[in-house]
Amino acid sequence: MTRTFRVIKLIFLAISILLCLAIPVAGVVSTVKGWHGACQGFNHDYWDCPWWEYAGTEMFWASFTFIPLLFVAALVWLVMAALQFVVAKVHKRKIEIDSTKMSF
Repeated sequence: MTRTFRVIKLIFLAISILLCLAIPVAGVVSTVKGWHGACQGFNHDYWDCPWWEYAGTEMFWASFTFIPLLFVAALVWLVMAALQFVVAKVHKRKIEIDSTKMSF
């Protein structure tokens, strides 16, 4: 059971890391595909903006997609780590109780 927990914890850790990296990657990919030298405001007005400003805006909007997923993956990882800790303590306690029963 602990081996399975360790593997699943590593999978969720990898998912969390990938979600952290997804924000800048999605922003850069979106910028490469959609930057034409102008930024658009809320009132549909356009102004000249540099590449890095457009990329920053795209990363900001991408964060609304990936941060909730990152939060859920990190939360599951923390719950599994706590559960693994509790199971290990219970198992250790059970072994101690069994060893004291055998000594009599």
